[in-house]
Amino acid sequence: MTIMIFSGRKKIIKKAVADTVSQFRLSTPKIAEHFFYGAFDIAPQNLVVWYLFSTDAELETAKSKGLCDELKNATFKNLVSCGYPKEAFASTDRKVSVAFTTHEDIDRKTNGDYHLYFQ
Repeated sequence: MTIMIFSGRKKIIKKAVADTVSQFRLSTPKIAEHFFYGAFDIAPQNLVVWYLFSTDAELETAKSKGLCDELKNATFKNLVSCGYPKEAFASTDRKVSVAFTTHEDIDRKTNGDYHLYFQ
């Protein structure tokens, strides 16, 4: 029988994402919401962090200003500095992901059903 001891990765991720959001609290457009999910206790590369903007126009502005790239880089940096395993970013199988969308897109595609949108 194998006993798995989980590493507390959820706490590390929560802190890293909160630190990232805090770093960008004065940036525009504003991050409207953020969350993460994945099988990261099984394999650390199984993680996706989502940042949501309110409108499609805000997301396009964030992309064109380089804000999305900055958020992605800061998220990776904060994850590592908070103790997330570095190998999660070097895996050839799959890497940690940072993704972006909008409330408008969720409303348009799934009538606001987050579960359906993100499945």
